[in-house]
Amino acid sequence: MKFPRWAPNALFVVAVLLVVFGVFMLTFISEPSVVGRMHTAVLGIGVICIVLGLGGGAAGVWMLIARRT
Repeated sequence: MKFPRWAPNALFVVAVLLVVFGVFMLTFISEPSVVGRMHTAVLGIGVICIVLGLGGGAAGVWMLIARRT
């Protein structure tokens, strides 16, 4: 399968940004004003961003390997 030459690099950049944003969101968990539903929302956003970032990084690696074989 052919991918554009810039696609793996773009996936890596987006993956890194998502992981950084997810970690940034998880730093707000310790704030005293984050309680109840807000705690669940901040936790969910942080974890989902990290998972999507790792998935995007894995897809970028797969695209690089598929292009070389």
